Amino acid sequence: MELFDFVAVDFETATRQYNSACSIGIAAVKDGEVVENFYSLIQPPNLEFEPDNIQIHGITPEMVKNAPTFDDVWPNIQKFFGPHLVIAHNARFDMLVLKHSLGWFRPEDFHYVDSVSIAKDFVPGSKSLAHCVQHFGIEMGCHHNALDDALACANVVQCCLNASDAKNIGQLCFSQPNIKIHLFSELSDSEREFSTRKKSSTPVWKRTSAVRPADITPCTDSFCCAHPLYQKNIVFTGELSIDRAVAMQMAVDVGAVVKSGVSGKTDYLVVGTQDLALVGADGMSSKEEKAYALNQTGKAHIKIIREQEFIDLVRAVEV
Repeated sequence: MELFDFVAVDFETATRQYNSACSIGIAAVKDGEVVENFYSLIQPPNLEFEPDNIQIHGITPEMVKNAPTFDDVWPNIQKFFGPHLVIAHNARFDMLVLKHSLGWFRPEDFHYVDSVSIAKDFVPGSKSLAHCVQHFGIEMGCHHNALDDALACANVVQCCLNASDAKNIGQLCFSQPNIKIHLFSELSDSEREFSTRKKSSTPVWKRTSAVRPADITPCTDSFCCAHPLYQKNIVFTGELSIDRAVAMQMAVDVGAVVKSGVSGKTDYLVVGTQDLALVGADGMSSKEEKAYALNQTGKAHIKIIREQEFIDLVRAVEV
C-alpha cells in the first residue's frame, strides 16, 4: 500500500441525515503534491433528497439513481483510510458521514484532523474553506463539488505547511497546540445527539423547519412599495428564535421574496444560531460562506444581518 503524507476528504449529503452521502471527493498528497484523487456520485438510501441540500451542491435524485451505493464505493476508497492522516474542512461532519455510511464495514483505524484548526495560525479572519482558498490564491473550482472541495482542502493544508517551519504534516500538527489529532474509532455522537436519535431518526442538528419558500404565500396583495424589504431577495440560515416559517411569512407579507439559496441576486442573508456539529468550528454555514465569497469577489452586495435586524426591517416604515 502506498503511504501518502495525508489524504483530504469531502462528502456532500442528500439530506441532513449523516448516512445520506450523495458524493465523495478524495485528494491524496505526497511530497507536497496531489498524486491521486477519487470522485464518485453515491446513491443515498431510498434516493431521498432535501431541497436545501440540492440547492447547495446541485446533485439531484435523477443524477444518482444509477450511481453506486456507498457499499459499492467503499472497496475502491478503503485504501485511503488506513495508515495515512485524514484531513477534512470541518472534519467532524465528514467523519460522521463516513461513520454512519459504513454499515457493517470496519476500516482500519486512522487519525484525522480538522483543517480549520490547521488554518487558524495562518489565515486571518474567517476560516471558511472559501476564505482560506482566497487568502492563499488557490483555484477553488466549483465549491460544494466534493472533489473540488477535497482538492481545495488539500491545497490549503499544503500552503499552511509551506508557511510554517515544520518539515512535514505530522510535525506541524504536533507543534501547534490548537490542532487536535483525533482517532476515528473514538468518534461518537454527542450524548445530546444520541438521546435525540433514540426518539427519532432525525439527527439533532436538523433544527430548521423543512418548509419551502414556495409554500409561503403573502397574506395580502397590497404592499408598500417604499418598504425597505419590498421586492428584496431574502435567504435564511441557522436557527432563529422564531419558527423559520413565521420568519418567511413576515418577509413575504411586506413584499420580500424568500429564496432557499444564496446567489448573486440575494439582497439579505438572515443569520441565526448555527450548530457547530454541522457547520464546524468557524460557525459559518455554507450559505454564509457563499455570501461572503460573492461579496469579496464583487459579484454581489449581500447584507448579512442577524434576526433582530431582520425584525426591525420588517417593522420599519419609510416616510
